[in-house]
Amino acid sequence: EDVALLLELPSSSLSVRTSVLLGAGAVIHALVSVSVTHQRAAVAADLAAIAAMTHDCAGAERVARAQGAISFACDVSGGDAVVTVAIPAPGILTRLATWAGQEPPVIASSSRAGHSGG
Repeated sequence: EDVALLLELPSSSLSVRTSVLLGAGAVIHALVSVSVTHQRAAVAADLAAIAAMTHDCAGAERVARAQGAISFACDVSGGDAVVTVAIPAPGILTRLATWAGQEPPVIASSSRAGHSGG
């Protein structure tokens, strides 16, 4: 019955509904992409922090870059390593930023490895 009712709607109503559904789908896709990229950045930071503790910051940077990081910072002191990485934002956000004349966004994450205090 719902399908029959939908088919009876004027074509302008179908067009509006289709546009709303496509817009909602694009927003959901962007949110999921950001979430996945954030997890990638967190994993890259975690792996790089471990590499910094077991090797050095140069080794940690190689690990981070292999995970897709475009920006990297590392500090090893007092038995702890703190690493920050940045991964490019998903394509749709990069395209929107470029269209708006802005720098492409990045998603950053930091991680610490080492001896626990105490």
